[in-house]
Amino acid sequence: MDNAASGWWTALSKPGQLSVENYTALLEDSGITQAFSNTAMISVPTTVLFVLIAALVGYGFAWMEFPGRDWTFLLVVGMLVVPIQIGPLPVAKTFGTLGLFDTIPGVVLFHVTYGLPFAIFLLRNYFAEIPREMLEAARNGRPR
Repeated sequence: MDNAASGWWTALSKPGQLSVENYTALLEDSGITQAFSNTAMISVPTTVLFVLIAALVGYGFAWMEFPGRDWTFLLVVGMLVVPIQIGPLPVAKTFGTLGLFDTIPGVVLFHVTYGLPFAIFLLRNYFAEIPREMLEAARNGRPR
């Protein structure tokens, strides 16, 4: 019976006990505000670069003809089966040589490069499903 007497669910029966004191104390801590700042400085550029690069490459694989396109795409798909645990040691050595180790640009670069194969694969398949006529109509403008 003691287990049922306390817990998060007791706030539902007594909403007057809810306060923002803990949130205020949390946001006054410089460590947590630095963590929030780092999160924003990593996630925003990573997302922008990730979507931009993957969309451009995926579109290129779907609609552009160039020598070695299919083999290059197979290489990208092959990168999907490589376990992520293989990469950190060589990446750490390379980042150390380049001065990117333990920096925000290094973390952004790491996230972008390790996520690109899947995003390219997904967006290439998405773009390939768009009917060619629709792309031609968009390119030439609407007939009058």
